[in-house]
Amino acid sequence: MSKIRKSISFGSMATVLLAGCVLLSGGMGWSAQQTTDQMVLAQQAAQGKAKKAKAEGPLTEKELIKLVKHNKKHLNTAEPEIEARGLGFEISPEVETQLQKAGADEAFIANLKGYTPSARVEKAKSTGPQVSQAEANAYNQLKAETDPDKRIQEANTFALNFPNSTLLSYVYAIQAVAYQEKNDPPDVIAAGEKSLELNPDNVMALLLLSSTLPQPQLLNVSDAEKVKRLNTAENYATKALQQIDKIGKQPNETDAAFQQRKDQMASGVYSSLGMVHLERSRMAIQAPDQAELGRAEQSYKTAIEKSKGSENAVDYYRLGEVYSMEDKLDEAISAFSNAKRLAPGSVIEQYADRDIKNLKEKKSQAKTPKS
Repeated sequence: MSKIRKSISFGSMATVLLAGCVLLSGGMGWSAQQTTDQMVLAQQAAQGKAKKAKAEGPLTEKELIKLVKHNKKHLNTAEPEIEARGLGFEISPEVETQLQKAGADEAFIANLKGYTPSARVEKAKSTGPQVSQAEANAYNQLKAETDPDKRIQEANTFALNFPNSTLLSYVYAIQAVAYQEKNDPPDVIAAGEKSLELNPDNVMALLLLSSTLPQPQLLNVSDAEKVKRLNTAENYATKALQQIDKIGKQPNETDAAFQQRKDQMASGVYSSLGMVHLERSRMAIQAPDQAELGRAEQSYKTAIEKSKGSENAVDYYRLGEVYSMEDKLDEAISAFSNAKRLAPGSVIEQYADRDIKNLKEKKSQAKTPKS
């Protein structure tokens, strides 16, 4: 069974949620007032340095504290670098205390909170991503690229050129899709997690991570690590379903098309949940965990139901595995037959044929009277 588990488990996700319209406008500015010629010159010098700082990524806590200490007499001279790079962390009470000790006042700290990851996400939600023309052009070029290798490289270039962009979460999610097309699960996870660090509600990243983490080829680890990965996948899947419920209709989209789009996305999530429960059932020491098998069965049945005419052969094959482990032989044969029907000439068909043959032999042996 191990060969089929490795060969068919990492399928492509045809329906993902891409970012919508891009608003072409400038970024936010600080309201600090210049009071002397010396401060003006200092700020102009800092602005020049800020251009170079864009390539360095968001500020860390240590970098921000050091920056505040260095500029505590004229805090506004630190603002261009903060605006250029943004913050890579949230302003916790502990960080506020450190900033105050370094020389920051309440107004300065209040302004800083507008550059945290969560603040950028909320601004994007309420007004749409506010980006420059250069960002919009690079992003639209990235979305239009069809070659996965080029898409990966363009995503890296975008992150280098626009490290504080409100579009960066979407860029990393698009990069994760490219890695998925290359059948590279570890890098799918790495790019997807970068996306969620910037926007925990990014549906595309949630879909990709919840479908990738429970795949058997990524679970050849210790039991403790395996449990952790399965739990993380389940959490991502649960959040993905919540976010799918919040998705709005697109312009000119009919009610039927809107519901179908949501159902197809949810189908992929339930398929991921099915794999989570199936793998948990296999972790039982003496025999498969029947409660987890029951959850896996229901998840795969829901995934198939919501796919509405675009069923996935892998979902049927996994459902067949679940039925076999539950000793539901007729149901298993039916599921494997559907998997075979949907994937003619593939490795799925080969293994489905084998499993159907084994199940029929098992049924025949069960009917043969004992001598």
